[in-house]
Amino acid sequence: MKFISPLEGFKRLLRNTFGVYLLKEWKSIEKEDIVFVDDNILPEILRIQEEAFDGKNQKNLIKYAKKLRKIFYVIKNQDKIAGYCAYYLNPELSFEGLRKKSVIYSIAVDKKFQGKGYGRKLLEESIKEMKLNGIYSILLYVNVENTPAIKLYENMGFQITAKVKDVCGLSETCYLMELKLA
Repeated sequence: MKFISPLEGFKRLLRNTFGVYLLKEWKSIEKEDIVFVDDNILPEILRIQEEAFDGKNQKNLIKYAKKLRKIFYVIKNQDKIAGYCAYYLNPELSFEGLRKKSVIYSIAVDKKFQGKGYGRKLLEESIKEMKLNGIYSILLYVNVENTPAIKLYENMGFQITAKVKDVCGLSETCYLMELKLA
């Protein structure tokens, strides 16, 4: 477990609290075949997450499904869940003022639906909504070995900004990728 200093813990608490506050003013757009998460479909989302990430961080995913419903999307193929995308807001104070950033916490597509554009569609629709809400940039972490996801993110305009350890999992190396919207 990583040690967090009291100051870092306070900054994280402040950022998370302000991020949830920003959601009160969040403007949603109509998205074809994409719905908000709800308790009825959460078990299927957890199954997809288990397959994609070996069940890592399911407690956080459940927490986000309850607290951040406005920015936790599920894409469907007819009546089946094809995938999901969950992110959170990460406001940043700079000399220019408040910059609203978002971090894609988890995105996954069911193995039966991979390679059919569902991940791209989830990202495209999420990006449209983030632009509408004044998000400055989008961050995400992806395992360096997940070549299909890296290619998708690069095709969407994300750029690798750093290589980090222990974020995607213990002893795993990930890329931090960013897409600037403004």
